[in-house]
Amino acid sequence: MLKSSRLCMLLVVGLLMGAPTQLWAHSFDIAVIAPFSGPEAAVGSSLWQGMRVATRETDGHPQETSDGHLGGVDSNLRRIDSQAGTVQVAQQLRALGESQGFLIAVLSPDQASMLETLPEGIAAVVMLTADQDDQVPNHFTPPTLPAASRLAFSDAYRQFYGSEPDEMAQRGYAIARLIDIAVRPTDGHFSDKALLQQQFADALLLQRQQK
Repeated sequence: MLKSSRLCMLLVVGLLMGAPTQLWAHSFDIAVIAPFSGPEAAVGSSLWQGMRVATRETDGHPQETSDGHLGGVDSNLRRIDSQAGTVQVAQQLRALGESQGFLIAVLSPDQASMLETLPEGIAAVVMLTADQDDQVPNHFTPPTLPAASRLAFSDAYRQFYGSEPDEMAQRGYAIARLIDIAVRPTDGHFSDKALLQQQFADALLLQRQQK
């Protein structure tokens, strides 16, 4: 009986090792590209803090090591200092995208060219921190928060940081909430590039309908 159980265990391990790799994430990283140094460092700090409020709202568990959760999955907000220079930022984005097999990046419209170095096979979703008039594929600008959501967010922000949130913090929160809605149906599976991007388009439509 023991020999049979051991054989079954070896068979299961063999199947797992031999199976095609599918992209499933117990946790995922979000590249937050903003000035985190220099005279405009407060802009990056507000954006990151607003997003952090959203990651701490739901799905928490004891002894977690991530920044919180979005879409029911552990999430980490990776600060990438835009003041470090275009080449260095692009290198960090490429490394993060290649390690995950996909990339969710938060940046301003004028920084979008930094993503051009990503390999074509990497699914990339870009969350914009400012309104974008032109419809650019896979670039999403969340709508402003409804009044009730702004009030609830302000209360939560004050509890976290002891101060009033500014407009950039509100934008960061709205971005993170959109990511939460888009990622939740995937249950951490990011292998389907088209599906991941469609989930964000659907989430954006849902957010706009809730205004």
